[in-house]
Amino acid sequence: MTHFPRFALAFSMNCVLTIMLTCALPAHAQTAAETIYGEAITEDDIEQRTKLNFLSTHKQSARQDVINELADDKNKIKEAEKLGADLANAHVDDAFAKMCLRMRVAPEQLTKSLEGQGIRLDALKNRIKADMARASLARLR
Repeated sequence: MTHFPRFALAFSMNCVLTIMLTCALPAHAQTAAETIYGEAITEDDIEQRTKLNFLSTHKQSARQDVINELADDKNKIKEAEKLGADLANAHVDDAFAKMCLRMRVAPEQLTKSLEGQGIRLDALKNRIKADMARASLARLR
């Protein structure tokens, strides 16, 4: 019986150490796959955009194509903002609401449908923001 407290203590310490090490490691989804203009493109960004592209095209995108697309999005957003384009979240939300109207679906329904396919709403809104930036650049030039 005298060995049990030592075993329990050693086991508890091992569990605590494992938890601490696990928490200290960066999550795979947040690991930067690429850094573009000082901004990270994470594995999660790539996964989300890949799923979104597949949903809209029904074709699997090559990883590098997705990375290039995300990098181009970041570039266009920065460029449009430098030229004074208003890409505030309220405008993105409004564009999302208009998209839902065109699709004749409630925003909550579209959000739920996306989530059912493993796509977060922010992935779609990031793409909408990039599309707004491209449209702004076309008007401003």
